[in-house]
Amino acid sequence: MSTLVLFSDKDFLIKEINKSSTFNEIKIIKDKSELYDLDAINNLVFIYHLNTYEDYHEILEIVKELSISSKFIALRDNTNNIEGCSLLKQGFKAYAHSLSNILILEDIIKTVLNDNIWVYPELMQFLISSIPLKESKKDALLKQITVKELEVLELVSQGLSNSEISKTLDLAEVTIKKYVSSLLKKLHKKDRLSLALYFKNNY
Repeated sequence: MSTLVLFSDKDFLIKEINKSSTFNEIKIIKDKSELYDLDAINNLVFIYHLNTYEDYHEILEIVKELSISSKFIALRDNTNNIEGCSLLKQGFKAYAHSLSNILILEDIIKTVLNDNIWVYPELMQFLISSIPLKESKKDALLKQITVKELEVLELVSQGLSNSEISKTLDLAEVTIKKYVSSLLKKLHKKDRLSLALYFKNNY
């Protein structure tokens, strides 16, 4: 079982994280001097609450020093798409708002523990829109996709959640989940972002 470490002095965030039942141990750190003791912890999930501009550079230095097995999540009071992209490129597994409640935090943690990347919808849209379009290339994989799955894939590429897609297509949310799972399997993708980029590059 992994250890969760939260670096933050934000009462709301500390309270929400302490509700997590995913970990054997949850450590709350408020003093930056304690951050350099984390390298001894195996299977570490590290949530870092960015408060200042300087924190961004400091956490990048810490990431370089800590064990490669660590999984890093960054939280910010005022999220910024450019910063989010930069942190993902530096190896972070998630970037989210610091006022996320335990339901969102648990979703982030579950995604990260599965070695996938978690981003909020606006950042996903930003990432997709920043990728240049390639010429359409209808490969063998595309022939396996049904018309309805293609509709779902297009909406996923727009950054919509399952709930939003179900309302758009007037289908049950559980049906949308099945379509997304089918798409992940057929296209050999790990997550929604990969599906979105696939659609972007093929249509």
